[in-house]
Amino acid sequence: MAETSGGTGESVSAKSIQGEQQQDTGWVKASEEDVDLYVDRVTDEVLACRERGRHLFPTIRQAGIHFTGVDDDGLLLRRLVCTCCELAVRVEKWEGARRGGRTRFQRVASGLEYRTGRDGQEYLAPSGRGHMTPRQIGDSVASKALSGQTVSALRKAAERAQKAEKAEQAARARDAASDPQG
Repeated sequence: MAETSGGTGESVSAKSIQGEQQQDTGWVKASEEDVDLYVDRVTDEVLACRERGRHLFPTIRQAGIHFTGVDDDGLLLRRLVCTCCELAVRVEKWEGARRGGRTRFQRVASGLEYRTGRDGQEYLAPSGRGHMTPRQIGDSVASKALSGQTVSALRKAAERAQKAEKAEQAARARDAASDPQG
């Protein structure tokens, strides 16, 4: 339902709880320039995680399950390093309980920590630059890879590749039709 604001006649719609929370967070998208600067200074591995939008952590079967500490609540701590960028560490909190003659374990919480790499490399962009989305990272990487090329030249090359692919598919279809064992 729309309400009017202070007799001005302007329509103000009621916000949902989610809408209020989103407005309060002040989430700001990073500028193209800030994204380009970030992309220029980080490694390909960091860019892979940023463009993918997630890190690659090993599974329990791959890494085993080894605890590295205990927190103040008595939960077991397990730390996993991203196998791609090696800068993100997932910290898992586990608890164990005896149930029915058997000890069962379950992960009750997890969070991410970021560490500085050997050469001073950092995963996070400088604060105050806004949020960088995976799409923005990918767009910046693509723009840098294609710099110096014109859109029309790229379009012509793509059309040639498309024609070549269709010709190759037609040739495979002819070969399959003429093969008596096919």
